Amino acid sequence: MSNKWKFNTFDCMQHPIMCLWAWCVPCGGCCMQAIDARECDKDNKNACLIACLMSCCLGVYGATFNRYQVRNKLQLEGTIPMDFLCHCCCGCCSVVQEWQQVMESKHGKAKINIWEVGKK
Repeated sequence: MSNKWKFNTFDCMQHPIMCLWAWCVPCGGCCMQAIDARECDKDNKNACLIACLMSCCLGVYGATFNRYQVRNKLQLEGTIPMDFLCHCCCGCCSVVQEWQQVMESKHGKAKINIWEVGKK
């Protein structure tokens, strides 16, 4: 059973700080995807490293793989070709969408900044 995304791709401006992070910080999107992977797969100690390397080294292909992993872990609707198109056409917005979805799912609120994740 697939769930719908709570946030649309262009809802990225609902969280302008993370949108700017994804756009302006070198490898900001890679960092966001790495934390998403860690939050979605707490049992896999290497999930964060794998996601970061995939996104940094393989570009849009790695980001597509990371989005696919997030979709599977959170049981979200979508297809690999659509993941690819999202990252080809609007990669930063897609990364922020994934971020919002993971933070909402794992922490109960979407507007968490990257430097706040993991703080008790």
